[in-house]
Amino acid sequence: MQSDLKALEFDGIRRIIERLTFTPYGADAARHLEPAPNLGIARQMQAAVTAARQVADAYLLPKVQNMPDIRAALRQANQAGAALPASALHNLRVVMKLGLTLRDLVANYADLYADIHYLKAPALLVEALDKTINAAGRLREDATPELSVMHGQYHEVQTHIESQLKSLMRSAEYASYFDENSRVQWHGMRAVLTVRAVNADKLKGVRRGSSGGGRDVLMEPIEVVAHNNRLETLNAQIEGQNQIVLRATTDVVREHLADLHQLVDGITWIDLALAAGQLSAALNATPPKLVDEPRVLLQQAYHPQLMMQFQEKNISRIVPLDIDLGGSHTMMVITGPNTGGKTVVLKTVGLLVTMAHCGLHLPAEGDCIIGNFNRVIVDVGDKQSLHNHLSTFAGHVEVLKRLLNEADAQTLVLMDELGTGTDPEEGASLAMAVLDELATRKVYGVVTTHLTPLKAFADQHSYLSNASMRFDYATLSPTYQLVFGQAGASLGLIIAEKNGLPSSLIEQARGYLATIQSVHSA
Repeated sequence: MQSDLKALEFDGIRRIIERLTFTPYGADAARHLEPAPNLGIARQMQAAVTAARQVADAYLLPKVQNMPDIRAALRQANQAGAALPASALHNLRVVMKLGLTLRDLVANYADLYADIHYLKAPALLVEALDKTINAAGRLREDATPELSVMHGQYHEVQTHIESQLKSLMRSAEYASYFDENSRVQWHGMRAVLTVRAVNADKLKGVRRGSSGGGRDVLMEPIEVVAHNNRLETLNAQIEGQNQIVLRATTDVVREHLADLHQLVDGITWIDLALAAGQLSAALNATPPKLVDEPRVLLQQAYHPQLMMQFQEKNISRIVPLDIDLGGSHTMMVITGPNTGGKTVVLKTVGLLVTMAHCGLHLPAEGDCIIGNFNRVIVDVGDKQSLHNHLSTFAGHVEVLKRLLNEADAQTLVLMDELGTGTDPEEGASLAMAVLDELATRKVYGVVTTHLTPLKAFADQHSYLSNASMRFDYATLSPTYQLVFGQAGASLGLIIAEKNGLPSSLIEQARGYLATIQSVHSA
């Protein structure tokens, strides 16, 4: 399904799910979450989210931190002759273990397990990694017999050098050159001694640097120069052998790239599903029934982001939404005052339909049914654009052109303030013609308006139903409740007065309004 995700602020849902993921793979999937291309895939995802909700409710979520991202390493390993560094090979092993842990974690949840039961850590690759990389993520010194010999020789020379330098520091000839700060250090691959600068020229050897702001000099005594040279030679030989081992191990990785890519895909799927399950728990959401025919039935439903904002502020009063599009009434016209919640209704409907087609649960206390729509077209907000030289009305016309080009019997249309931005009578006439055309195509939709002719038009056509946002005249405040079967007044003058415009000006406006209404009724 295609949907106007930006207009519906779907990125907000993506960000919430992303925060609930525990791997970079799931986070990427959350950032790019979109409605499924067909209802079958949406049902599959919904079943997985339902199972993931059970995992979340049972407090079985995995505790994972700092999960490495191996995707770049897999791309590198695919190149012939590549040698992955030890850290990258270690990360492969970490991710393989996580994949198997997740597989075992969800083994009792069929709708999750069905999609990752095939995950495996190839035995030959595990063996190669364990033989090559130690628990700290470094290349093992005994990865090959050659390396084992080289490292043995290296440690032997290193120990001899350190012993010789310590003996030198205690000798009668040189002991006076050193103080309590003097010690054996390693400068690169060469062993040196820290000597007070004033004594440096008295010690035969090579200056390798300084420390303490020039107070001390790093000296390589002449007695260990040859041994340090030997150490550097051994280190170069070890590095050469290391590259041979890393290249051979990377060759094994290359042979199992298909398994590793499957592993990443499986972890991505599980991470995304578990995050969606946590979102379901946070919203106390439920899975809607997905049906093959176009339909929107929401009962006691909430806008998810508004609901979470209210939860964070510990506000209990949030008005649920009931709406039913189906049967003979395929379009709904909502009227009522500004600030009454009409636009929120549009966004709630569009967002919940989109979430359902992503397989997500919906925050609703009653049963919900979402039908099979191939696209959701949204026109919400001011389409004025200085960059594109569009007035508000011209912006709405651009959306109408797209609507008439794309809309069919599996399209859901959500239009805010249909017919506005131009002369009210012309705008109402255009809106009526658009609604008639949409009805001919059997399009489903919800539109909001302040235009009085559209209210009567809705009553006169069977495919349209009237609804309004309830207003509390006692408190002069909106209740945000959607009432079916009746049109609502715009109440512009009442709201203007409540928001501080002078009473004298409001009374003058009422006089003009009475004159205008009498002219229209004549």
